[in-house]
Amino acid sequence: MNERDSEVIINANSGAGKVGFTNLSFYCTIKFGLGGLNENLVFEAPANNIRAMTKFLRQIATQIGQNYDFNCYERNKNEMFSPGKVAAKIIEMISVAI
Repeated sequence: MNERDSEVIINANSGAGKVGFTNLSFYCTIKFGLGGLNENLVFEAPANNIRAMTKFLRQIATQIGQNYDFNCYERNKNEMFSPGKVAAKIIEMISVAI
């Protein structure tokens, strides 16, 4: 990553990185860990011209949401971000950061 003048790391997180959810301990553990990693990178990475950011995303229309609570998914799917919209937001974050 150090071949260029600066780099950006963007971590896509979720609400599960801030609060726990029933029957999602594996997912919440990963997302909490991602938040911790990003907090450390904020302090460590600038020495190497690397910036780290995390985006806590709202609900995304994915298979995990359908499998976790199908009724909630069906009620809220029209308000959820599509994976493409998430990708566009991350690209926007990168363009602002560089």
